[in-house]
Amino acid sequence: MNLPIHAHEYTDAHWDKHLNCTREFLRQPSISAQNVGVRTTADLLRGWLEAHGARVEFHGRETHPILFAEWNVGAPKTLLVYGMYDVQPVDGQPWTTPPFAAEIWNHPEGGESLIARGACNSKGPLMAFLHAVEALRATSGLPVNIKWTIEGEEEIGSFALPEFYRAHQERLAADAAFEPFWSQYTLEGQPHITLGTKGVMGLEFICRSGEWGGPNEVTHSSLGPWIASPAWRLLQALGTMVNEHQELTVDGIPPLGEIGPDDEQLLRKLAESFDNQQTLARLGTARFKRDLPPFELLRHIEFAPMLNINGLKSGYLGEGAHTIIPTEARALCDLRMATGMKVEETYQAVKDHLARHGYGDIEVLMDSGYPAAKTPLAAPVVQALIAAYRAHGFEPAIRPMEASATPYFLFTDVLGLDFSWGGLGTAGGSHGPDEWCSVAGLKALEKSAATFLVAFAEYGG
Repeated sequence: MNLPIHAHEYTDAHWDKHLNCTREFLRQPSISAQNVGVRTTADLLRGWLEAHGARVEFHGRETHPILFAEWNVGAPKTLLVYGMYDVQPVDGQPWTTPPFAAEIWNHPEGGESLIARGACNSKGPLMAFLHAVEALRATSGLPVNIKWTIEGEEEIGSFALPEFYRAHQERLAADAAFEPFWSQYTLEGQPHITLGTKGVMGLEFICRSGEWGGPNEVTHSSLGPWIASPAWRLLQALGTMVNEHQELTVDGIPPLGEIGPDDEQLLRKLAESFDNQQTLARLGTARFKRDLPPFELLRHIEFAPMLNINGLKSGYLGEGAHTIIPTEARALCDLRMATGMKVEETYQAVKDHLARHGYGDIEVLMDSGYPAAKTPLAAPVVQALIAAYRAHGFEPAIRPMEASATPYFLFTDVLGLDFSWGGLGTAGGSHGPDEWCSVAGLKALEKSAATFLVAFAEYGG
């Protein structure tokens, strides 16, 4: 395919404006967990979308609205695009610059970079895609119809989005779905395409004193030889769910998800260039949990379910000593679900496991959950993204699954659409201090998004 040269030239000519507009967007807080600036951000975004010719509606919650934007240009193909405008909190984090100043600094990984909450995840990609639409509309015209859903509560569980998708299936009808996002570790590095993401459920385990034992009220720890501790009981219960490698050993939860022939082939190809030490350095850890060859490491990170303890709370956690036996212990966890696992069946398997091991008194609450989602390698939307990368001079590395979770099941299970996500550019620091995106990478993402839209018109179904 040919590059949309005129759209790219438009981006170059208007780059200062696009960069400043992105900085303005990043300066507007939109912390969904604290409801800080979320509605103001939605209103700001609506104004920009309408200024670029989109028909825009608000749906969902008044405080955290879903924006539905549409450009219907009468093209043969339609792309459903996903985006998010909310961000994580910034409290208690040691930022080099104020998190909503959107200052430009020389970052050790990205060079000249925007430092701001949302720069990487995901206000930066949102603006890059919007400006790609602007560039195409100003030059050759949009090659496809676009339907864009942009939510304001992804960081707190996407509560309204499933209902919106299920209630508007006809309006959301499209040929495929897409999310613009970074795909390079460095600007010169090989971009990645991932065919799917794991599912996830949030779980809280609560152990309270009761018929099994434990104190009815907080008790002096000297009575430990007589009175059992809910904290120890909870730890023992969680310990029954994993082996010495912290791998799940719960009946009804498979050790690995469903792996197809294409997946095996892709994993073996990735394993050929997998560098253990480089990966450990990038992750900031001394060693992997298990000393496995690259193929097995990749198979586990992409297809193994995992129970993670996010936090433990029990008794006294303040300064100094306070010698007590608490009446309650809690563990906040996430369970990463592999391909083929179903939410309710997995939740029930966890509760049944505890009951079988004598811990039926421990309460298990599910906060939210959704399954894994995956698109075939041969899907036209994937082939369009491959073609776009090649047009920019890159041969992408293709991975079967992403270890993180995104609610792409809404595309596959609810709307029946294949999906992909990607774009050139590099960024990092999501959810942490000094979140960043490369300025050059932001421009690369904008240009590659325009290229992808042209490629989708050719390959997309």
